[in-house]
Amino acid sequence: MTPCAAPNRTELQSMIARFRGAMTSVGDYGLLLWETAYWVLPARLRRRRGGIPTREIFVQLDRLAFGILPLAGIVLLFVGMILALQLAGILQLLGVVEYVPTIVGVAMVREMAPLLIGVVLAGFAGAAIAAEIGSMKVSEEVQALESLALQPGRYLMAPRLLAAIIAAPLITTFGIYVGIAGGLWISSLLLGISPGMYLQRTLAAISGGDVALGLVKGEVFGVIVAGVACFEGMRVEGGALGVGRATTAAVVKSIVAIIAADLFLTVLFFNLP
Repeated sequence: MTPCAAPNRTELQSMIARFRGAMTSVGDYGLLLWETAYWVLPARLRRRRGGIPTREIFVQLDRLAFGILPLAGIVLLFVGMILALQLAGILQLLGVVEYVPTIVGVAMVREMAPLLIGVVLAGFAGAAIAAEIGSMKVSEEVQALESLALQPGRYLMAPRLLAAIIAAPLITTFGIYVGIAGGLWISSLLLGISPGMYLQRTLAAISGGDVALGLVKGEVFGVIVAGVACFEGMRVEGGALGVGRATTAAVVKSIVAIIAADLFLTVLFFNLP
């Protein structure tokens, strides 16, 4: 009995240790996100003086907004075209191919554009943020800031979070337009649907609730990417190998969190008119 009981006890202890580690990570992430969000608040709502470096905000906006536009445009254009072609194959069998603009428009606004923009942000900007902060952690630049009584949350993470808050809905809006344009192009070339009819049906199908859901999703996904990337960058240990691990973890965890948040928001707004 004893030899059999020992492995079970060891396994239970290992599970408890992993659970404690996971809860500690969640707590650390919450504290880091609060410290970062604190500096994003207006100055009149904060006790500590000082603001976010303006120049750093514009640097991060260039990375999160303008730098990502070509890649996001290509991805959403192709997805809009693919979605129109896939729908046409099914709807032609039912004799209702004219519903392609309706479905493509609603799918782009409510789901495809925010989700794909979030994934592109995670792979493009999230990895860069984690690597940058991780390199600063390894080279002890973060410790140097702390020794000078300069809060890393204010100088490193808050500019990136604020830039993500500003950029995410703008990129999502851009992605919606590009995705709809991809569907329009395919529909006009291959399906015999005129551009005027396509746009008319698309605008008639999209409601204010659809737009609100898409923009809320884009905003939440942007905050997730910036928060997770900063968190993983601040946890780096072990030199260049640690930076590589943090970069990979930031991308993977961001994508998983984005999909989970997407499901939650979809259920929450399920009955939105």
